[in-house]
Amino acid sequence: MKLLATAIGSLLAVLALVACGGDDDGEPAQAEWEGETIEIGSLFSTTGPGAAFGPQQVDGAELAVDEVNEAGGVNGAELELTQRDDGGDPKRSADEMTKLVTGDEVLAVLGPTFSNSAAEADPIANEAGTPVLAVSNTGPGIVGDCPYPCDLVFRDSLGEAEAIPANVESFAGDSDARRATVIHPLDDPFGESTAGIAADALDENGIEVTATEVFAPLEAGPQPAIEAAIEARADAIFIAASSAEVAADAIEIARETGFEGEILGGNAFNSPVVGEKAGAASKGARSAAAWIAGNDSMVNTSFIGAYEEAYDTEPDQFAAQSYTGLKLLAAAAREADLGFDDVGADREAIAGALQRVELESPLGRFSFTADHDVSQPIWVVRMDGEGGYELVEELPPE
Repeated sequence: MKLLATAIGSLLAVLALVACGGDDDGEPAQAEWEGETIEIGSLFSTTGPGAAFGPQQVDGAELAVDEVNEAGGVNGAELELTQRDDGGDPKRSADEMTKLVTGDEVLAVLGPTFSNSAAEADPIANEAGTPVLAVSNTGPGIVGDCPYPCDLVFRDSLGEAEAIPANVESFAGDSDARRATVIHPLDDPFGESTAGIAADALDENGIEVTATEVFAPLEAGPQPAIEAAIEARADAIFIAASSAEVAADAIEIARETGFEGEILGGNAFNSPVVGEKAGAASKGARSAAAWIAGNDSMVNTSFIGAYEEAYDTEPDQFAAQSYTGLKLLAAAAREADLGFDDVGADREAIAGALQRVELESPLGRFSFTADHDVSQPIWVVRMDGEGGYELVEELPPE
């Protein structure tokens, strides 16, 4: 990684120190853990269907590790990140999680990239007493009311159960739309579940759902679903999909087919891949995001500057969530009573401290709810047709 510019590096060193805690008088905590290492695992899809998200997640986490270590570590201890690629496959995700918690003996894990992978991998970590911080899992059942024990699972990724209704409510408030069609890909459980959330939200906001159309991306594609929406005189289409590429294709085909109404979507819309691939067709497409580059807080602008300096490219939401996740774990480790001689006890200590963490982050002021879910602003955004996003509305945490 490139060396950060001196001015930015100095500022980030201060921010990293704040994130990891200090003495009550404002002085840095003594380096009583100097010579120790805090092992953190990451389980991100750098290949396969998650490749639109995973590489940025790795970069965000590694940037945060470097910042914390450059600022003196966590009470003197050095952070170390062990990354494993699950290829976007749930079974492989479970296998790689097993390696992280039993072989690498990490104290906590960031990831995995996809919600359906989390359903397979998170129970393994939970059973092993290892806290997991989901930094891109927005589907239902990740934290709180889970279909398996998940008392050690946290997330800093804004759930679709909150994001989609916020997006739809904002849209309904400044639109004359009265009818909408919801579409999602076949064999996409995440798309199917979020389509249900979207349909309920539209109905609750007085917008009639003409139908929920399913399409096969590799066969007829979304065109028949788009044509059905046009025939039903829909004013808006909601595209629910886990894949950024599929979402981009649906937007493009909607415009090519002649749909002139509004286009809304879920978390996949927050990948720059969608805007870059769909181009001008994406202009105006709306979603609710956990992060926006236009947030001009000092923490966010510093993060963006450091990321661009390190990687010569702009960060996206997935990098910001991963970066924030690592900083949250570092802050928790700083407040935990780590002994470095009992992995199980140190994992338990980090999990307990994580619940209490509050942090000024690129996502906004962040803390966890009692269910280990996010408490942060919701950023309603729309694509500008050039690969970027414009802020529509900032909604405070409930």
